[in-house]
Amino acid sequence: MVDHDVTVMPAAAGGRDDTDNTLAYPISPDYVKSWTPVRALCELIANALDEDPQARISWSDGVLTIADDGPGIPEEGLVLGHSTKTAEQIGQFGEGKKLAALVLARSPEIGQVRCETVGYGFTPSVERRHLLSGLVPSRSAQGAELLVYHLHRTGRTKGTVFTVACSRELADEAISRFRALAEPGYQPPAEPGECVLDGTPGRIWIGGVMVTVMPGLLASYDLPLDAKGLQNRDRTVIEADALRTAVRAMLSTSQDERIIDRFATHALAGGKLREPEQFFSNVYEAYPKAAWRQWARTHLPSKAYYTTSGNEEAALDLIDNGYTEITAKGLSSYLRDSLMRLLGVEVAKVRQTRHYERARNKTTWVPDKELTTAERAVLTFGRDLVRRAIGAFALDRVRVYSQSEESPCADGFYSPATGDTAIHRSVLADRHRTLLVLIHEAAHRVGHRGGGHWLPIPDYSDRSRGFENVLSDFAALLLGYLADGTLPEPVAAPEPTGRQRRLAPADDPAVPAVRRDLAHLLIDRIPRALADGGFRDVRDLIASTAVAPQFWRVLTEPRVVGHSLRGRTWDYDKIALLATAAGLHPPVVWLGYHLCECHMYGPRNKWGKPGRWALKARVAIDRACTDLEKLGGAYAEQIPAVRALADGTTPAPLTDDGWQAPARRLLALERQRLGLTSEKA
Repeated sequence: MVDHDVTVMPAAAGGRDDTDNTLAYPISPDYVKSWTPVRALCELIANALDEDPQARISWSDGVLTIADDGPGIPEEGLVLGHSTKTAEQIGQFGEGKKLAALVLARSPEIGQVRCETVGYGFTPSVERRHLLSGLVPSRSAQGAELLVYHLHRTGRTKGTVFTVACSRELADEAISRFRALAEPGYQPPAEPGECVLDGTPGRIWIGGVMVTVMPGLLASYDLPLDAKGLQNRDRTVIEADALRTAVRAMLSTSQDERIIDRFATHALAGGKLREPEQFFSNVYEAYPKAAWRQWARTHLPSKAYYTTSGNEEAALDLIDNGYTEITAKGLSSYLRDSLMRLLGVEVAKVRQTRHYERARNKTTWVPDKELTTAERAVLTFGRDLVRRAIGAFALDRVRVYSQSEESPCADGFYSPATGDTAIHRSVLADRHRTLLVLIHEAAHRVGHRGGGHWLPIPDYSDRSRGFENVLSDFAALLLGYLADGTLPEPVAAPEPTGRQRRLAPADDPAVPAVRRDLAHLLIDRIPRALADGGFRDVRDLIASTAVAPQFWRVLTEPRVVGHSLRGRTWDYDKIALLATAAGLHPPVVWLGYHLCECHMYGPRNKWGKPGRWALKARVAIDRACTDLEKLGGAYAEQIPAVRALADGTTPAPLTDDGWQAPARRLLALERQRLGLTSEKA
């Protein structure tokens, strides 16, 4: 606002016009009482850095100089609230320079303040003025104290220079609040921000400009520039909920070993955490969890536990067995449990197994060598006939029993846990009953696990609609063979080469060949992976990745296509962590398990039909192809074939697995790279 009695600056005909003009702002000097001279100096420095990242800030002979080569302060820049600041700049409200001038002008610690900018300059002061030449009544009759700019002409053509008479201590403190001035090459952090471990902890910056200090924090934090709106109006306090959210996002996604070490060491030593840094329960992503687990493997004893209420007896037993107790006495029970999960430390437990739990589902099996020649012949005939008529996937291992608690009155049963079919020994005396039992149990198995053109169904138990439909399909298929007078050629089930025992379900014929290849590759790789990584056993290898054991189990005990549709194993990062721990290339392992199922992600009525795969599948495959391209060579040569499948150029029918050849070739390349030949397998 311009005083009524102030003259307008005349247009200069040339040279400098020293006519004293003033611009008065109706702002009380008591405004923003919380601002200190240092805060005001910081505002002027921030403005200079906004206009020119190479701004020059220096102190000499009692004067702090803040100079930039920006466009200068235009007329609009003198208007309170006017701002053209962007999200990439420090300022936002259009008030900083005016409030800084007010605070500096009222402060006894500050001497003369002078600004020189393009075409004009000014010095701020606090003076008593009658507004509008006394037109507005004054309660004190002395006028009101206001911020007043005394303006003058300059010959400057670019940039702005502020000079402030102040002590060296004030200048150094203001300059120290800017990371851009203290750290060469500093760049404002991207989302979610940066955790700073160097220097005094507890400092909070926004875009490298310190906002406040919170004692008790373990680290300092630099928020991105777009967090400016989280400050209060005078920019001395940041909104508490927003700060908590930002700090926890930084810490929970960090893989920095130094950050993990600082917080883990502090917590395990019994230290407490201020509320913004209580982030242990927020670590969700695969790689940060793996980083915490790696820290634990390096810094904690291999046999460790922690105690909760009621576990004291179990803890004594563990101590006797050479275990070490890990504590975090400064944390709440919830945070302590979250921290221990991150570190892979289990709670002390008393394991009690009731007798009936140990004895239930007991089955008395009859070894093959105890079967008579006639019984063995009937069993072989029936099993081979069913597999020939339905498919090799219909029956895998058929075991003979004499007594079982699974189903004591039945002639046979199917075990979903193993995929095995069991038949009572007494049934083998009758070929008809043998075929009846085998075809019945094959329908359960195919309903449960799928195979051929059958997909797994949820209702595959007796007297269910899904099971009846599978049996009806079998009947129609057999009638067709009867009408044609022929059966398909016998298909032998894949038998492991050079192994002492069958690795079911890694050898299950219902499982796609590519998944069986992957399972055998992982199993064959285990001994070398344990030695290379210094792992005690497979459990230790899995634990080092912080990935749930179910992921490894699914990879080494694969399911049929469709069984785990949209299952957990879809997570690329977790598969990548397991693959890396085993010494395998992540895209090979991911494609080895998922390529055979990717075409099923999408509307059910499009399964098995030519066309573009669903977006979720294409995004994951793009990531796998990017990693294959980094590997180069023969690995990268499979990319066009994989992309042709995802784009729908190459069809992917359910009844044929020939289109899965790219993934099988990748697995073969891994075997070759690792020296795991088929003969050795």
